[in-house]
Amino acid sequence: MKDTERTFFFSALVVLLLLGLHFLPDITIDGTELRRVSILSDLFPDSSRTAQPVIPPSEPVTMAQTRHGKIKFKEEWPEGTEPIIDYSADGTNMDIFYEALSKVKTMDRPVRIAWFSDSFIEDDIVTADIREFFQKDFGGCGVGWVDLANPANKGSRRTVTQQTAGATEYTVAGKPFDNNRTGINERYYTVAAGARVTTSVSSVFNRRQPHSKHFEVTRLFFRAPSGAVITASVNGGKAVACNAAPSPEVQMMAMNTAGNTITYTFQKPGRGFTPFGMALESRRGVIVDCMSMRGSNGLPMRRIPQQTIAGFTRLRPYDLVIFQFGLNTATTGNSKWIKTMYIPGIKKTVSYLHKAFAGSAFLVMSVSDRAQRSADGITTIPEVYDLVACQQQVAADCHVAWLNFFKAMGGTGSITGLVDRRMANKDYTHLSYGGGHWVAAKVYPSFKAGYRNYLRRKKLEEN
Repeated sequence: MKDTERTFFFSALVVLLLLGLHFLPDITIDGTELRRVSILSDLFPDSSRTAQPVIPPSEPVTMAQTRHGKIKFKEEWPEGTEPIIDYSADGTNMDIFYEALSKVKTMDRPVRIAWFSDSFIEDDIVTADIREFFQKDFGGCGVGWVDLANPANKGSRRTVTQQTAGATEYTVAGKPFDNNRTGINERYYTVAAGARVTTSVSSVFNRRQPHSKHFEVTRLFFRAPSGAVITASVNGGKAVACNAAPSPEVQMMAMNTAGNTITYTFQKPGRGFTPFGMALESRRGVIVDCMSMRGSNGLPMRRIPQQTIAGFTRLRPYDLVIFQFGLNTATTGNSKWIKTMYIPGIKKTVSYLHKAFAGSAFLVMSVSDRAQRSADGITTIPEVYDLVACQQQVAADCHVAWLNFFKAMGGTGSITGLVDRRMANKDYTHLSYGGGHWVAAKVYPSFKAGYRNYLRRKKLEEN
């Protein structure tokens, strides 16, 4: 074979190989999505950029019921504060949460917030600082929910340190997984006889969250269909035993002992025993639970049995449920799937959860900013805009509250700015703890302003 023929042959082979690589599925390594190979990208327009924009629904009119009848109530949102829009039929969905805040000093339990999300809040990033802001203003202590033996609790989560022996984790993102055994954290555990779990909140790393460094009450959640014997010790003190009766329902072991470290020993787990996690909290004030599931798009949450959610909320009710997913969906070229497949599924999921958490206010939060390298530099992924608008439509259709988290954190290019300031990872998706604090400071004012609007409206209705 001549040199020219050999060169042509190998060049053609390389071209065919690159064309074939274009049709490979999306590949993600250690949370970073690799760019799709496309040697013809300059010849064809980027389909993601030609997607038709989704027009979000109009904002509802807030009404106040006075003695003279219903009147239009003008909400006030300070400049730079993203409004929380309540799409419920009577505009009182968020009132459940705001009313609880107004009674925070007299309630016989803390005001609780469950924040369900993906890896964006993993390790208590953002949620730790939102919790601190609430506890500083309204009181309370403790970190709230802690998975029984999440590997993240052993090193990467700054607000918790944990040592475990004899516990095995099962998550909805892995296999095998039994949806009938799951807790509301989309996890469950099995433990061997004598298994031991020690959890501490006195981490030296959570200097920005002083209220999280101790607790007043501990609560362990589990199922014990054949009964179980569990012992608990706070700060290495005297062990207290719990003889759980056989029951298919969710059960709770509570201890009203203050401290910063709790050790659970599972003496006799019993057949089918399934622990989920613990709550380390205060008797009053505000608690924010970080409920993250890496890799989830939110759709699996409607597989949590309604009876399971009812069991948890009976023992430990929530005043506000936050639903925030999308990082694993806002990817290049995904616009059509977002609109035709993902959003209808999310709508069903939100409707299911809103019904299951019937006594709670329900807030849909948009996806955060996410960026990628393009011909124009590092820019916000176009699908983020479509997803944000679609998520707002879901909130409107499901008659729940809505917060544009993407806009609250700064909108277009905000994640790039945080990376430049070393406050976010170079995957242009996830925040560092410093970035979490910065973003939380942008988002928390929305809750404070919403609460002030509630107080103003109630005062108007009472006069």
